[in-house]
This record gives sequence, structure tokens and C-alpha cells, in this order.
Amino acid sequence: MSKISMKQNLNHTYTNLDWFVILSVFMFPVTFLTVRHGVHVSLFALLLLAIYHFWSGKTPRIQLNFPLDAMILLTFAGLFLAVLFSQIFRGAIHFAAFDGPSRILIAGIVFLLLKQLNIPYIKILGIAIPVGLIFVFLSVQLNPGAYWGQRYAIYFVDPNTLGSQTFILSLLSLLMIGWSGKKSTILIVLQLMGGLLGLYISVGSGSRGGWLTAPFILLLILFLRLGDISYASPSQKQQLWIKTAATCIAIFLIFLTALQFSDTLRTRIISGYFEIQGWFSGANLDTSAGIRLSMWKISIQLAGDYFWFGSGEVGMSNLLAGSYLDIPANKIAIHDMSVAGPHSDMLSKMLSIGIFGLVAYLSLLLIPFIIFWRHRSEGNYDKKMASRIGLFYITGIFIAGLSNEQLSLKYLCTFYGLMIATLLAQVLYKPSASEMG
Repeated sequence: MSKISMKQNLNHTYTNLDWFVILSVFMFPVTFLTVRHGVHVSLFALLLLAIYHFWSGKTPRIQLNFPLDAMILLTFAGLFLAVLFSQIFRGAIHFAAFDGPSRILIAGIVFLLLKQLNIPYIKILGIAIPVGLIFVFLSVQLNPGAYWGQRYAIYFVDPNTLGSQTFILSLLSLLMIGWSGKKSTILIVLQLMGGLLGLYISVGSGSRGGWLTAPFILLLILFLRLGDISYASPSQKQQLWIKTAATCIAIFLIFLTALQFSDTLRTRIISGYFEIQGWFSGANLDTSAGIRLSMWKISIQLAGDYFWFGSGEVGMSNLLAGSYLDIPANKIAIHDMSVAGPHSDMLSKMLSIGIFGLVAYLSLLLIPFIIFWRHRSEGNYDKKMASRIGLFYITGIFIAGLSNEQLSLKYLCTFYGLMIATLLAQVLYKPSASEMG
């Protein structure tokens, strides 16, 4: 994306501020899963820029549009406030617990700056996401020592997280290919390559929780498609129905083909079914899926004992020692929980922060989702595209988060915060009078 092409695209001259923001937005998807702490560089660079412009009063001035901006900022601050209230009422301050929530709070401040700028963020993400996936593929191939057994991983990213995040981002990359608008052949090839390589990484990581997002995202796509068809002219409806039916059949055939030729995919799906069946029957509790189910059961029971303010950041082994849940059947599950948490975003927030943490977490997903939903059929192409990408992304994070924490570590919180802040900024941007004139 050159300076000339972007200026022609918007008939808008970019300032030094704009180009700095463009670079920061481009880099955070590229560094997300490839450079340790790399995603934080974009976050703090944009934060410093926002603070400078707020205090200096330089154009564009950062303004709050009540009540929507205030509600969005409160949503980004929700987890931080929930942790603060939880620790105050429990009388135990643990500063490390603020690491992830503080990154999301900072992203909310960054949003206030981004929404003032006339920048096509969705077009930048349309390039940066596939580029990031290509770099992840290269990183995995060039550093086989990072594998966990036979599963793909990065030196700072475990297989479950790698598989879930790359799968969601791959679907976004592929979805951006088929949307209307003039595109260069190079961009189409880039998005196709990034999407396919991302799917390859996800299959190699063996992350079943990530794969579970596919049917939900596809159902959402179908629902939106049906809405588009209902508003289409009579002459277009038949053509849209044919394309939709052909796409559904193609996706089904691709899935069957993948099952046939990918031993990893087929084995992981089939074994998952029997592992779940074995847990419910009691025949085998200590399989991969069985241990996960035991962890969830223990977390739900334990969350009831710490309903309001959670148990804090204490280790599960210390918390459960001598309790009614500390039985031989739970030994492995308790050990894994003490090392990696309950492997569920909702249960993790409920267990550590209490009901206020759960509400803050759900609000962080639901409120942006509602905003994106209301703008899903915008006349402006960039706003419509950003809204739908936001819907797909949040759906993926929520479903994957049911079985693997997606908003726990700092880099995961930073990426989610920047993605939502950038997409919301695209959707809620209002051109100035001079730009409209």
C-alpha cells in the first residue's frame, strides 16, 4: 500500500501523525504471534501519541462523544476495575493481576485517538493479518525446536493458543477476499496465501477449541448473507441464492476432503469424541478432553464458594488442598489448573475476580458486538467491512474462549484490545465538515 495509492483512495493527504498511526496499526497483527512483546510496541506508541495530542490540543483534537464513547471507554476499563474492586474487598493487592486488564484499558484510550483520524484501518488490517500469518508460518518452519511434541508452537505461544488465534485470523483473511470492491491480484493472492497457511498452522497445532469456532462463524456469515439477500432486488436474489448454496456445498466438500487427507485433523476430532464420551461414562477421566471437563467442573464448584469477589491469584493447589474437591479423581485436573488455569475465559474470570469479573468480560465482548451488529449493513464499504470482521472476530474469540483462555496473558489482551479499538474507530469515524464538503 503506497502513499500514492492511499491518497488516491481517499482523496486525502496524510500527515506525519497519520503515517505513524498507519505503521503502528500495520505492525500489531504482524508482530502478534512472531515477536515476543512486539504487539505491545504498537499499543504504547499509540498511547503516547494519544496523550501528547490530548494535552497539547493539536489537531485532530481528541473528543468524547457522550454517551457512546464514555460507554466504550468504560467497557475497555471493565476488567481493570473488576480486578481493583475484587482485590480491595478481599484485602489482598496483587499488581501482576492488572497486567492484562491494563492493556485493554490502554486500548480504550487509543480508540479515542484512532476514531478522530480519516484512515482506512480495515484496508490496513486486510494486508497486515495475512502478512502476520505468513510470518507465523515461517517462524514455525524455521524453528522446529519450538514444537510441543508433534504440535506446532512458537517459543512464547503454546499450541492451543497458536491454533485458536491463527484459525480465527485465517478465516478473517479468507473472508476478506470475497467481498466487493476493487482489489489487486497481489492482494487477493496475499490474503489467500495467508489464510491457507494459517489454517495449515492451526491443523498442525491440533487446537480443537479453535476449530470449534468454524461452524459458529459460518452460521453467522450465512445469517448475514440471508439478510443481504432479503434486501436485494428481485433480479439479484436468484443469483445470490445460487452463489450462497454453491458456497455452502463447497465448504462442506472442503471439510470432508480435509478429514480424508489430514491424519492430524481426523485423529484429533475422532479422539475428542471418544474422550468426552469416556469422561461422561466414567470409563476414563484422564484423557485430554476428560481432564479439561474435570477442570471446568471443579472451577464451577469452586466459583460458587467465591461468587462475589473471586479467589484472587492464589494457586489452585493451595486453594484446593484439603477441600472437598481434593480427591484422587481430581488429582491431575487440579495439577493442570494450578499450572495453566481452568482453560476457559469465563471460568477464569469468575474464579479469580468473581461475578464482577464475569460481567466485565462479557461486556467486553457483547457491547462491541452490538455496535458492530448495528452497523453491519452500512452504506460505507469500509464501515460495513469493519463491522462484519468485528462480528466474526468476537464470535471466534468467545467460542474459542470457552475451552481455552483467549484473554488471559498480556499479549492476548493487547491484541484483542487493539483489534476492537481499530475496528470500532473505523465504524464510528465521522468525517469533518471540510471532508464532507
